[in-house]
Amino acid sequence: MSERTIPPNVQQQVLRLQQLQQSLSLLLTEKQRIESELAEVNAALEEINKMDDSAVLFKAVGPVLIQTSKEKMVAELTERKELADTRLKVIERQEARARAQIESLQKEVQKLLSGGQASEQ
Repeated sequence: MSERTIPPNVQQQVLRLQQLQQSLSLLLTEKQRIESELAEVNAALEEINKMDDSAVLFKAVGPVLIQTSKEKMVAELTERKELADTRLKVIERQEARARAQIESLQKEVQKLLSGGQASEQ
């Protein structure tokens, strides 16, 4: 009877695959957080833009509310939106790269486990 053991190189590839999957999971969590922040900022901007220019606005700074102008609030929220959009694009590129690496590594591990030759990288 032959016992089938996983060769060390395959074990390393499987470990790398697990690390990539964990990284992807963290990226997806961060992406969800950024998307939530963007939705919040967009909703706030939408409501503020409905207001009269002379409306009194307050923003939370820690546990304190501070009066601010509509113009300043729109500028601040627009800046936050642009930053979140940029971060989201970066996360999406990282997600696509991680997914491609995972797919490639899964195929390589399957080849190694089925006895085929791994592709050269």
